[in-house]
Amino acid sequence: MYPKVRFFLYCFLTIGLFCSCQPKDTFSWNAGLSGPKNYPSGAPFIEYFYQGKSIAGTSSGTGADQGWSITSGGYVGGDRYKPVPDSMAVKWVCSVDNLVYKGGFKLPRDKMLELFKRKVIDSYGNQNDYSVIVAGMAPGGNITLWMQGGYATTEIAKFKILKGEEDQNIDDDYKKKEIKSWGNYLTYWKIHGIPYSVWEKGEKEYPYDIGFTTEEEDKKGYSIAIAGYTKDGSIIYSNEDPIPYLKWNENVKLQVAKAKKLPIQFYIQWISQNDQEWYEAEIVLPSNLENQFIEFQKRYGNNIFLTVGMDKVSENKLYTFGRIWLENFKEKIEIMKFRAAKLNVEKNRKKKYEVSKYSLPKHFVFPKWEGREKIQFPELEYWQEK
Repeated sequence: MYPKVRFFLYCFLTIGLFCSCQPKDTFSWNAGLSGPKNYPSGAPFIEYFYQGKSIAGTSSGTGADQGWSITSGGYVGGDRYKPVPDSMAVKWVCSVDNLVYKGGFKLPRDKMLELFKRKVIDSYGNQNDYSVIVAGMAPGGNITLWMQGGYATTEIAKFKILKGEEDQNIDDDYKKKEIKSWGNYLTYWKIHGIPYSVWEKGEKEYPYDIGFTTEEEDKKGYSIAIAGYTKDGSIIYSNEDPIPYLKWNENVKLQVAKAKKLPIQFYIQWISQNDQEWYEAEIVLPSNLENQFIEFQKRYGNNIFLTVGMDKVSENKLYTFGRIWLENFKEKIEIMKFRAAKLNVEKNRKKKYEVSKYSLPKHFVFPKWEGREKIQFPELEYWQEK
């Protein structure tokens, strides 16, 4: 046999042997957990089955609330290449209601199998294999299942456990929600309540981006960070990094293509290069923002930016003011004003602020508490737009 022919035959056999190591219709995937930001699930556990046999699972002893659809938890046990599951078992403790939810569900295996075979193209144009099946657990016994590949996430199914059980093993700190250890969660629940229906029905996405501007051009080089929280506990950011800078008195000329959920609260941090001016704000957005966005879209079209702008800084004050607009190349409409607290630089390590970081919009009304457990909410210091 000629050496060249022998070489190609050897390569062909090697490739065939390698491919035969992966059984038909099996894929390399892991199990992941998710929980909505600020609505943690305690001791979440998930297990996947195929034809009655356990094939993968994961759990967490510390809970999960890193953001809706964001993955945490590690793959536990099983082979690297596994069949696509046909069913699942799930269990977790709902933090806001102190109830244990557990149940089992049949999965849309054919749909999942097709996605594994087809792969996914993420927002950066990269093709990726789906590699994680993520189960999200939310208040009200609501479960969402996603498949993730690279930076792309595809929703697979929603399930609901109709009735939770009393947790007989819950400790007093978890049950009573003491302000000392639960303060940030309690504040968020006081402001936004528990949107049970949003985890059952899902949230709409809209094409827009988050931009930034400042009245003082010499401060446009300050470091700016903006994160948004949505109703369902997702975390959103600008489509671009760094955040697009838009001139104060000019309409935006940039193109916006990507869609995402609308925020209900912004967290911003604005810091000078020498750290001498350090501002932070928790901005509660108007409850009718979605309606305002839809109306703006109808009247002025797309390429919309939700822009955060910082007013001219007042010297020797413990705060500064800013504004938020809806804008595109046709129109710019202010939707609210906010106040950002200034860090006492001398106490930088303690991050002490002399005024509250919270800003509320005009006519804001704290929602009626609909949780199963009565909660003693902390007093909230805030500035409210007049």
